Amino acid sequence: MPRIPTPATLLRDLEVRVRAHHPLWAVDTADHERLEQVLLDLSTRTGLPLLRFTPGVGLERLPEGTRTPKTDTLESCLAFVVEADTEALFLVPDVGAALGDPRIVALLRAIHVRYFEHRGVVVLADAELDLPAGLAPLATPITLPTPTLEEYYQYVRAVLADLRRHRPVTVDLDAAGVAELLNGLCGLSFPDVRRIIAQAVVDDGRLDRDDLPLVLEVKRRIVERSGVLEYFAHDAGLEEVAGLENLKDWLRTRQRAFVDPKAASEFGLEPPRGLLLLGVQGCGKSLSAKAIASEWKLPLVRLDPSNLYTKYFGESERNFRRAVALAESLAPVVLWVDEIEKALSASDDDGGTSQRIFGTFLSWMQEKRASVFVVATANDIRRLPPELLRKGRFDEIFFVDLPDEVARVDVLRVHLARRGRRPEELDLPTLAGLSAGFSGAELEQAVVSALYRAFAAGRPLTHDDLATELRATRPMSVTLREPIERLRTWAEHRAVRADRAR
Repeated sequence: MPRIPTPATLLRDLEVRVRAHHPLWAVDTADHERLEQVLLDLSTRTGLPLLRFTPGVGLERLPEGTRTPKTDTLESCLAFVVEADTEALFLVPDVGAALGDPRIVALLRAIHVRYFEHRGVVVLADAELDLPAGLAPLATPITLPTPTLEEYYQYVRAVLADLRRHRPVTVDLDAAGVAELLNGLCGLSFPDVRRIIAQAVVDDGRLDRDDLPLVLEVKRRIVERSGVLEYFAHDAGLEEVAGLENLKDWLRTRQRAFVDPKAASEFGLEPPRGLLLLGVQGCGKSLSAKAIASEWKLPLVRLDPSNLYTKYFGESERNFRRAVALAESLAPVVLWVDEIEKALSASDDDGGTSQRIFGTFLSWMQEKRASVFVVATANDIRRLPPELLRKGRFDEIFFVDLPDEVARVDVLRVHLARRGRRPEELDLPTLAGLSAGFSGAELEQAVVSALYRAFAAGRPLTHDDLATELRATRPMSVTLREPIERLRTWAEHRAVRADRAR
């Protein structure tokens, strides 16, 4: 089995806790394989034996596998630990469900009393470990740090060496390919990494650039398995975003500071934290979020507020914490908070949930150290708490307005080219003149509708097809004139225009 690396700083920190007599540890993790390796290394460092509990099996000493009789249930195991009163490390994984049993809690409290006198430790571990009130003050929370790129690199080498024991394996990746692979693996558990690498080489015995899409696809499935984030592949660069030149300049100026935070720090700069895009629906806010990740060559994950809220007290806040923790584990990453007003707007009928999430979000934005660039989009500025708009929360607030005539030409050109048409064969300036007040989304739909018209008639797309669709469309700027004007008035002195001044 490939060896999982353990950071030296983590080992030193855990050794201090052992020597300081912290008898109960609580580890919130689903990666029990990594935790087990950490404790094996700690066992070697401290000289304390490591025993792992498995239901139906009991306590086993690792790595030998020697079993302790009559410890096959959690209650009998903990009773043995109380009576043994010995200096050892006891790993109890997947313990969360059992912590609702008062007898289990009583035994753990007894262990805390007896083992406080020496170096013995009981390590409780589970995904989203939630300690009961009677136990939480006694347990020391332990956080496994997100693996570094170097640790992923060492582990991938160990996996490949293990695979080579059974068959020849060739690695054909240059430095850029290795960096792309490691960034793709970043945030995944080591067992997931092992499965991905094994799957990549099983067919042809090679690990090369052709395997990188597999890494991204597996990562997408793993991220979306969380139920709180969606993973987006890169499908558009800034060149496909029409207009918004001020926003593009801002992003290009800050790209290096984010992707190379060490150099930025040496220059006296902090990496940018994020920006807020507010404006008219369908004018490129969502496309910009995707394009930023593509331009900066970073993964993009989307937080949909509708995935946060549940009817159970405290669960919505827990979902938000899971979302930001997962985003931090994927760093460097772009976190797209779509329609942020839906998640953070105050509500009288949610029991204060939105206000608690809002407070958590503000604290996280202020204190986060991980390389997570937040792109928040909003359509209704009236629903956003004023505190969110204060300078310092986001690096900048951009207002995305309806595209002007020049930008509309670009939008039409992009959508025509994307669908295999030659934009230069059409009179785009005239079409742009016919589409005054159209959003980017409305222009795209006009192109699609015109293509349907031409396809049904069995002929190529013509200028008249597009002109007909544009004349038949009543844009949102007409149907929602008053709300759009209010938004423009609000943004005039409070936000930076994403496009050039008109």
